[in-house]
Amino acid sequence: MVNFKKLGIILTSTAFSVGVLSPMAQASANVKEPQERVAIQVSSTETKVTKSMLIKQLNTLFPDKFNFVTEKDFSMGEAHYFNDDKTIRYNLSFHKTINGKDVYGDFTFKGENLELENFHYQPANIADALYPVKYSESEAKKIAQDFLKKLPDTANYKLREDNIYSDFGFSFSRPLSEPITYSFAYSPTHNGVPFSNQQINIEVLANGEVTGMYRNTESTSKATFDNLEQKKNESDILTQVRENLSVDLRYMVDYNFQTGEASAKLVYMPPTNFNGVHAINGQWQTMNGFTSQVPKAKGVEKLASQPLAPRKKDITLAEVEELAKSFLKVDSDKVKLQIDSVNERENENGETIYEVNYMYDFGDHGSGTSFEVNKATGEITKYWDMRRDFMETGDKVEPISKDAALAKAIDYLKEWAPSYIHNYSKPIEDTVYDKYSKQYYFSFPRVVNGIAVVGDDISVSINADGKLGSLGINNRKIDNWPSVNKAIPADKAKATFNEGIKLGLQYAKQDGEDNHQYDLVYSPVYNGILFNSIDATTGEWLHKIDDSKEKPAISHPTAGGELTYLLRQNILEVKDPANFNADAGVTKGEALKILVKSLSYGYYDFGGPYGRGNDTQSFENIDKKHPLYGIVEQAVRMGILQPADQFAVDTTLTRQELAEWLVRVLKLENAAKHSDIYKLNFADASSIDPAYAGFAALASAMGLIDGQQNKFNATEKVTYADLAISTVRLAKAAYEQNSGRNY
Repeated sequence: MVNFKKLGIILTSTAFSVGVLSPMAQASANVKEPQERVAIQVSSTETKVTKSMLIKQLNTLFPDKFNFVTEKDFSMGEAHYFNDDKTIRYNLSFHKTINGKDVYGDFTFKGENLELENFHYQPANIADALYPVKYSESEAKKIAQDFLKKLPDTANYKLREDNIYSDFGFSFSRPLSEPITYSFAYSPTHNGVPFSNQQINIEVLANGEVTGMYRNTESTSKATFDNLEQKKNESDILTQVRENLSVDLRYMVDYNFQTGEASAKLVYMPPTNFNGVHAINGQWQTMNGFTSQVPKAKGVEKLASQPLAPRKKDITLAEVEELAKSFLKVDSDKVKLQIDSVNERENENGETIYEVNYMYDFGDHGSGTSFEVNKATGEITKYWDMRRDFMETGDKVEPISKDAALAKAIDYLKEWAPSYIHNYSKPIEDTVYDKYSKQYYFSFPRVVNGIAVVGDDISVSINADGKLGSLGINNRKIDNWPSVNKAIPADKAKATFNEGIKLGLQYAKQDGEDNHQYDLVYSPVYNGILFNSIDATTGEWLHKIDDSKEKPAISHPTAGGELTYLLRQNILEVKDPANFNADAGVTKGEALKILVKSLSYGYYDFGGPYGRGNDTQSFENIDKKHPLYGIVEQAVRMGILQPADQFAVDTTLTRQELAEWLVRVLKLENAAKHSDIYKLNFADASSIDPAYAGFAALASAMGLIDGQQNKFNATEKVTYADLAISTVRLAKAAYEQNSGRNY
């Protein structure tokens, strides 16, 4: 008998902690809710795999690549398997500092053959992966394909070059001081048809090193497959889908990371009650399997017709502590509940929330988390039951029915969050019982103007025995909801969907531990994207595929490459690259935006929790309504600017002012202040303002700014071309400095 203990919960689907983005929100309507994946530790006495065996396997896959890591440098983690996959995994990792640079690697092997399942490696030197890069994307693709060949059973894998998993045009800035990484996805195929939800992702740095791989595939040794020759014509299935296609009017919540605000769009969505059509028998694929009946969408049915009273108005800290002790208690002599702290904070809606931090003490170790209570209403807004990880949960208990579980979920909401529920509907999507987590997952969508809201819901999970597993309220403060009267007619939206719909053929395996059958399924793709919607006020697709993968190049004799790079990294904003005048002077506001975006992840506008709550105003003329407010405040945090009465946004930046900004980014301003120790070898050195002399000397010596015919030209304008060259050089200097600061 294998000895084990539960290590924790892992979600099999990625979720954004700061809010639900509209495309992902829609995607969740077409697939299952994220499932709990429990990692279960295997006793060291139950496995014969050693650290030396893992190191040998690593060196076989990567000959001579990790010779600088000794056996003592490696650490072997606890062996484990998952509740939904009994194959044992083994972890090997290392972390070293070489020439002041952090180098680390983390590798997971699985099964008796120690197959590499995933890994991530951070090499010591990534300078060649910064612009200008050593390897192009096409060259990196060849490297990825060569690496794929080293992995077992990958002969039938094909590169995914379609757009159905498009990133929807998200344009977060990546700090230019971070390496350029190319990512390639390969799907397993059978008779040339790809498998759904299975792939290998390989990451290659622009210096040619493979630094990451994640494999989400299953063994097909016992698999059976539908006969490809028996599939119906795609045109026949497409006609079937079009004839039965329905569109749903919804509000969709969109979260803007650069403003910290949530807004609502009125959209028409494709049907979410089916995922595809069986390619052989024409049955509809739903979350509950295949059906011959055309799936019908459920209508909105509010949980309460009138507002209910809050659970406890203006609850006090002491009352929250008592609630926690009662709500989190555990009936066991071996486990002790410990309330570590109760803190107040403001959430994204400006509401005061009590955050209760607690743990369960097992004597020799503990496990903890937190749950949240709304101060004004005394209601629980975030909770996850940890006790399921260590208490006997009755694995052999027959789960209650779906209807009974739904009734339980509604009862819990009435008990713990009553004042919210009149704004929410019963689930409009199918719910299934997840046998691995032994839970039902329910999503109660918000209702506004009689329409369900995508991306704003109350989520509840119910255990097999009917107990509350989790509760989460995602209630965004949105002031403006587009009028339903502004929506185009549903028939017009349906016609657009019918025109834009295409089908993709894939093999899909239905849930079930002993199910090895792969069904041929035609899955709808809308305007080239798997999950897409139509703006109900304009009739336009929300997301469009850009066939031109790269923005056009900017031509310039000395800075064309740098300007094009900044443009394609969404740092430089140019409407007409062909006619862009790169020799024009750049304003302080525009230059600051380019510098900040080049060193930031893109969500720099607010410094408080959830990207909000920053009430600072460093300049009288730059308030929160100013379009550059976030940029300016981030520049202050970075040390580029110092608070003052005014910031001359529209004044042209001079070369000596740019020198100061560049040096401040690198935190060298204290050295620059000692201007008397520097010798300026420029013919016009005397024209440099003494206040900028040290900055000019350092920026020149570090190669961040070039002289012009032995002159610094301190008071001359900075052009876009000048700024592009300096920005790229600054990014490399920031990396070499190894500051670890990515704002």
